[in-house]
Amino acid sequence: MMKRIALIAAGVAVGLAVACEGAGFRPPSVPIVSCDPFFSVWSPSEDPTLADTENWFGAKQPIKVFVEIDGTRWRLMGAKADLGRRDRAADVPALKCVGCEVRPLTSVFRYSDGRHEVELSFMTPKMADDLDVFTRPVTYGTVRVSGAENVRTFVEISPALATNDDNAEMVTNRLSVSGLDAVAIGRKEQQPLSMKGDCVRCDWGWAYLVNPVSEGAESHFILAYDDIAGLMFLDETLPAWWRREGMSFEAMLAAAEAEYAALVEKADAFDVGMTKRMTAVGGEKYAQLCALAYRQSFAACQVVAAKNGHPLMFSKENTSNGSMGTVDVFYPQLPLLLLESTVLTRASLEPIMVYAASGRWQFDYAPHDVGTYPLGNGQTYHMTDRKTGQMRPDADRMPIEECGNMLISLCALAVVEDSPSLAGEYWDHVTRWVEYLESFGFDPGEQLCTDDFAGHLSHNANLSLKSIMAFAAYAHLAELRGLKDVAAKYRALAEDAVPRWIKAAEGGAAGGFRLAFDRPGTWSQKYNLVWDRVLGFGIFPKEVAERELAAYRKLAQPFGLALDNRSEYTKADWIFWTAALAGSRAELDFHTGLVWRYADETPDRSPFPDWYFANNARVRGFLGRSVIGGVFMPAYAEKAAEEKK
Repeated sequence: MMKRIALIAAGVAVGLAVACEGAGFRPPSVPIVSCDPFFSVWSPSEDPTLADTENWFGAKQPIKVFVEIDGTRWRLMGAKADLGRRDRAADVPALKCVGCEVRPLTSVFRYSDGRHEVELSFMTPKMADDLDVFTRPVTYGTVRVSGAENVRTFVEISPALATNDDNAEMVTNRLSVSGLDAVAIGRKEQQPLSMKGDCVRCDWGWAYLVNPVSEGAESHFILAYDDIAGLMFLDETLPAWWRREGMSFEAMLAAAEAEYAALVEKADAFDVGMTKRMTAVGGEKYAQLCALAYRQSFAACQVVAAKNGHPLMFSKENTSNGSMGTVDVFYPQLPLLLLESTVLTRASLEPIMVYAASGRWQFDYAPHDVGTYPLGNGQTYHMTDRKTGQMRPDADRMPIEECGNMLISLCALAVVEDSPSLAGEYWDHVTRWVEYLESFGFDPGEQLCTDDFAGHLSHNANLSLKSIMAFAAYAHLAELRGLKDVAAKYRALAEDAVPRWIKAAEGGAAGGFRLAFDRPGTWSQKYNLVWDRVLGFGIFPKEVAERELAAYRKLAQPFGLALDNRSEYTKADWIFWTAALAGSRAELDFHTGLVWRYADETPDRSPFPDWYFANNARVRGFLGRSVIGGVFMPAYAEKAAEEKK
């Protein structure tokens, strides 16, 4: 039987009123817990008393929060309240929610009854400068009340946080963390790493609630998750980074509790700093979208410790197929990785390099993924035909897509590290990939690209652009390694391809360039061209980007620019890559306004879906994904431009 647990904190007097900031933007879903793919909880309403919290794909995982002010109990989070034996009331009345704000690390809800002001916030310390803290599966909740003398906080968690089977037999353990009462809820029978898949909750481990504790004018509590085993990569179980030296979960929780005040202060400064930076890049609306995207992007990833001591970061391909470490998923996330952490950028690329060199990968092009989360034991995407069990042809994978992604990503890493060390360590494989593109990349045959939902396409102009960028990227890597003749060859290959591409793609819709070389009058977003500016290749005339951007303005719909002429749907991540093609603030403002309107008005209340219809703001798919880090491309492009000066 499942039992809900309510823990009661001692009463405190709180006297801090906070004005409602960020008003006017209604996020499609509000991040509450944003740690990793198995511990990611969201509120599908900006008023958390109207709906129970859910995990990223919509399964109910209720977290309920109550406050008692001068003897009157109010509900701050949760659609209904039932405190079991402590309080048999069928429902505790909701305190009126008057504001919601999503910051990069913190979500804040504000309430009022006319006499008291209440603030409930959730902060996940995903700050990449401290990987030990970044990787802790911990979220802090804080309650502040003004205008009252007698205040108590109550928190309730659901066993649904710790199982994929709501009929499973659950166990509740009571324990002490730094002298504070806590509970841990998990399945009676534990089988770590016993399942894999896409829209699944973790079916092992323990959900923790550390009892609310009073600290002056506020109370705080901790939500945490012990997944026990981390994940698997090439048949080895790898622990979460924070526990690489054998730290127990209880010791980690104790450290998290001891560092609460310092981390809240640091997170507040981070939120202010990032908001200021993103506002300078693209205005208030752009900063709001970046704040919404930041935690979501990292919440779809997990960082573990390899046997050699390196951190490895694996994204999960949420609401797609559950693939793990997917190249064309961390590729759109790359701007955020490059902006925030060289370590996490390398940690995302290294698993693919290790897998490609392991002997398990037998092809001359780059892999698509390393497995299905959380079991990274080899690519699963379209490796065999579901009916026959036979190996599928190259066209059913993404050979040109992934070769281009890896070469560009390795070059971008080398630029920020000022060293080609990762590419150099695997140079034979990197060379094999560029040679594959040399043979097939300029005029791609029928195959998929990262937008695989659109189906197979021959002569894809945007995929050809990726190959040209990859030639330039390989040339730069070779130059950094002192291979001047090799660098000259591939730089020339890239430069020679440019006029051929312009001629082949000429004649697109609205004065731009074609979707495919053999389809006059068509169009598509040419987001791969952004690297020509960002990485400083400078091989395309500026007029190419200018013509494309002018066409996009004519083709845009009320909620964004469609991906191409084949459908009304679009991708939010690619829109921001496209908006950064020329470094124009006017273009960024134009596209930001459309995507902001989509996020603000979509009736589909899910974690910032990146795939949606540009004509009506309805979600097409893809929830809670790391690719939303692509929103940061204009910010990274600006930073890269400043560093070149």
